[in-house]
Amino acid sequence: MNSGLIQELFDLIHLKNPLIALESPLPERVRLLTSIARESNAQAINCYLWTLEDDHLHQLQINEGELTLRLVGEYQPITAKSRREHYFEILRFWKTTNLEGILILEGIFPWLGTNTTDPDFFLTSEWIKSALINLKLYNRNSKKTAILLGPNASLSPDIAAQVPTVTQELPTVEEITAYLPQILREVYSESEIHDLAIAAVGMYIADIEYGVHEYGVHSVITDNITAVEKLSAYKINLLKRVYNIEFLQPPAIEVGGLELMQESFKKYKRLTTPLAKAYNIRLPKGVLLVGPPGTGKSHSAKACSQRLGAPLIIVEWGNFRSYGNLAEYKLKKLLGLVDRINRIIFYLDDFDKGFAGEDDLSRRLAGMLLTWMQERTSDVLIIASANNLDLLPPELTRCGRFDEIFKVDLPNNGERHKIFKIHLKRFDERFRNGNPFTDEEWRRLLKETQRCVGAEIQTIVERAAATTFCQMFPQDTFGLDELPPLEITLTSLLEARKNINPLAIREADKVETMRNKADLQGLPSSPVDSSMFSVGNVNIFG
Repeated sequence: MNSGLIQELFDLIHLKNPLIALESPLPERVRLLTSIARESNAQAINCYLWTLEDDHLHQLQINEGELTLRLVGEYQPITAKSRREHYFEILRFWKTTNLEGILILEGIFPWLGTNTTDPDFFLTSEWIKSALINLKLYNRNSKKTAILLGPNASLSPDIAAQVPTVTQELPTVEEITAYLPQILREVYSESEIHDLAIAAVGMYIADIEYGVHEYGVHSVITDNITAVEKLSAYKINLLKRVYNIEFLQPPAIEVGGLELMQESFKKYKRLTTPLAKAYNIRLPKGVLLVGPPGTGKSHSAKACSQRLGAPLIIVEWGNFRSYGNLAEYKLKKLLGLVDRINRIIFYLDDFDKGFAGEDDLSRRLAGMLLTWMQERTSDVLIIASANNLDLLPPELTRCGRFDEIFKVDLPNNGERHKIFKIHLKRFDERFRNGNPFTDEEWRRLLKETQRCVGAEIQTIVERAAATTFCQMFPQDTFGLDELPPLEITLTSLLEARKNINPLAIREADKVETMRNKADLQGLPSSPVDSSMFSVGNVNIFG
């Protein structure tokens, strides 16, 4: 257990704080209670535990190094609970009992958060708050401390100032490195343990221990899979379940165009070096990608991950609105995760959709994000994508917040040519090392796909590949010694194009509005088309 957390907690106890809030995740509960019990035992302080689940009082004891619970008979819960406050009779008991020491109360935080419109819940909440304040006043000079314990220590403003809060943060790389040898069966070298610790950062110790045991992280290499790869795979699945995010290692991808943005990404990599830090030069606080849907904003974030060699966390910003009263807590925990992992790209997808409601929740979330962006010291690159700049609060787009704004526009002829080749070579090996189309065929294809974005080009190629396959094999064929090559023709691509109605044509007014507004604030992502397929300075989109 983090010794700093226990030290901070007992420092507050020695200052005779009658009430302390302690935020700790559920997987860490046994380890936390064991650490508190050990420290209490070392300081000759009695330590008790009450949970809402069973409404009984237990004394925490350490027997032969293990945590045990002893039922305390002095507390008799009300069995016939005719009123809601009868479930919290422990608060009256602790105020007047002769017992002294530490009382850990688990399960009260839901009534101490933001206000509710439910009258019954509101009255219970107010009763609990009043009981806690009275308990604090009554016990202010006694040897009693009540610790409110839970995974979410959110307190409403009317009580927050009365209760100091201690938060169990994610363990550091150093703490994980020190702990790993205790749970690994095999002998690892220092460098191997360090690599494992890097792979484990972002998880609590209890989760790391589970991953090590359940995923067989006991030998350096098993079945050609390294221990680091096993632990990384476990972490990726865990983060997706807990935080509802996508965690990606730096991918190997190709980008068709957007050269100016790619050059900026190269610059960002240099800004992460120790030499840049020695000159007090840092990454931009935020990078905003603006443009119509399908133009490659998400793909650009993955390309940045590849350029920097840094993992990528992808978050749907609009999802936070669905959490309701838990939205701020979810965002706080996610920002803590990002800070702890440190050298990472934090990508906020569809950023503008999170502000569509223009309500108080959107403003609070924006305020939390802005405060974090302003005060953070971690080497995190924040990239956000938006289709509609009008939905974003003005304070988000001023300098010092999102320092760089790129307009990700409809691809020009040269860029569409590159995008086509990237997708064609997935199916047709002729495009991997050569160019089976003539220049005239390319010009015809590019002319027919004006105003198509990258996502639509991908669909065209995939449909043409499927059609070609079905023509090659009208019936299921088995036992082929050698697969014949799949050759995609210009005709099949043009036929697939007929079945695509590009968004920039279907919603021309909306798309042009997006492009024009992005023009006013964003830097170009692509230079003027200088390829052999360029139409010069003629505006082919007009």
